[in-house]
Amino acid sequence: MITAMRIVLGASLAFLAAVGAPSQSATGWELVWSDEFNAPANTPPDPKNWNYDLGGGGWGNNEIETYTNAAGNAFQDGKGNLVIRAMRDAAGNYTSARLQTGSPGASTRTADLSWQYGRIEARIKLPFGQGVWPAFWMLGENIGAVPWPGCGEVDIMENFGTYQSNASINNGTAHGPGYSGGNGLGSRFTLSFGENVSDDYHVYAVEWEQDSIQWFVDGMLYFKLTPASLPAGSQWVFNNPFFILLNLAIGGPRTFLGTPDPNAPFAAQDMLVDYVRVYQATPVTAATPVITPGEVRNAASYLGGVAPGSLAAVYGKNLADAEHLVSPSPNFPVSVAGVTVTVDGVAAPLIYVSPSQINFQVPWETAPGMSVAVKVTRSSVESNPEPITVAAATAPSVFLSELTHGVAWVTGAGCATTECAVRPGVTYQLWGNGFGPKNGAQENGAPAPYTGSLTPLQVPGSPASCQLTIAGQAAIVAYCGAAPFEIIDQLNLVYPSGVPAGLPYADATLAIGGVTGRFRVPAPLVSD
Repeated sequence: MITAMRIVLGASLAFLAAVGAPSQSATGWELVWSDEFNAPANTPPDPKNWNYDLGGGGWGNNEIETYTNAAGNAFQDGKGNLVIRAMRDAAGNYTSARLQTGSPGASTRTADLSWQYGRIEARIKLPFGQGVWPAFWMLGENIGAVPWPGCGEVDIMENFGTYQSNASINNGTAHGPGYSGGNGLGSRFTLSFGENVSDDYHVYAVEWEQDSIQWFVDGMLYFKLTPASLPAGSQWVFNNPFFILLNLAIGGPRTFLGTPDPNAPFAAQDMLVDYVRVYQATPVTAATPVITPGEVRNAASYLGGVAPGSLAAVYGKNLADAEHLVSPSPNFPVSVAGVTVTVDGVAAPLIYVSPSQINFQVPWETAPGMSVAVKVTRSSVESNPEPITVAAATAPSVFLSELTHGVAWVTGAGCATTECAVRPGVTYQLWGNGFGPKNGAQENGAPAPYTGSLTPLQVPGSPASCQLTIAGQAAIVAYCGAAPFEIIDQLNLVYPSGVPAGLPYADATLAIGGVTGRFRVPAPLVSD
């Protein structure tokens, strides 16, 4: 078991180093406004940042909810989220909330907040269901003088529930005169690995310049709009200030989404917003490291969160002078070629360094909870700080052999350095990240010591505390903990019976410490 690990880790880190950043900014980014929603539980949205739109009437879309400013429809949960909650009362009436940063049409007047150009992003976990309609979007600040669609609308995130099988879909759309409503210009993005929008948080963003708008999900560019994209004779209306909206609508019988089943229970639907941030471009020198907004990721699957002790990847530009492959001697260093990474001010061990990507270990002492700042320093020049959320002590994920479909690297006897052709009843290994604290003490940058007993390296309560399913079938977990002599994690499993054969892969989940990671594993070639 131990001999194979060193081979796998070396290959894994080389694989990580080869993965390029999905997007990089042409200049630096300055965070000019944000709401991290870090207030105590049941605190309302900050009135300095958000107004409420109130009332019903369909809102131009034949919706059936009534928007309120009630504490039950919009509140902070004390865990770093804004919750927008849609509810149905005993009489069948729906209430929800619609928040905006700008004042046009707002029922409560506070300071205007609108922006012209930049990167606008939010990290959101969506509800999902028939007629459930969450959105993160922008409207032109001049809407009071230039009615919609002349003011312009940019839908950064919009999900249509069960309509057109939107379980894994984000819809990004622009609306203006001549291309509004059902004729809006946009595209759909399908989440990686078959993940549903309600499974986890995702980062939804646009990068907006004078003559272009680009849409991203989890850093992946999927649509770009320019004036040349517009229908003949149409007008580009995206060079004015825009304000931001967050809302959770409920479709009605006259909408394309349909209505929730009135004869079925309607559990409260929650749209969880971790943060909303606005960045604007700023000139930087070639010596200034730049972190691309939203681009600090779990370094195994690149999805989900990060946890203390786990490996993370930060993307950007000017991060280092050249590529440096790092080896422990005996531990991984916190400085390489004049480059350091800090997490909440604590220096992080470095695993790989290059001009566009750095892999590092999140220090064990990082406290789960609210956001913490990641910063790259190169030759004493600091990058922009990038806030990240360390939500829990675990963030289970696995290293992948194939990124497109999120297929895990499964190894075993006779296939220690290649992807195994799996068979039910046979023991294999998964190589993981973010399994959380172990029975023994952990040291930053230190490979896990093995002194003849695996007990100190295991997750507390292991193996019962590590729940693995493959195609809905529970797998026997024989070991769950640190990989001896390495700084990654390891899970030994017995491949379960009942997994359909002949498919390229099967969906899998790994739950540790109340957090579930999703990925795929190879399916057996033949039935058991």
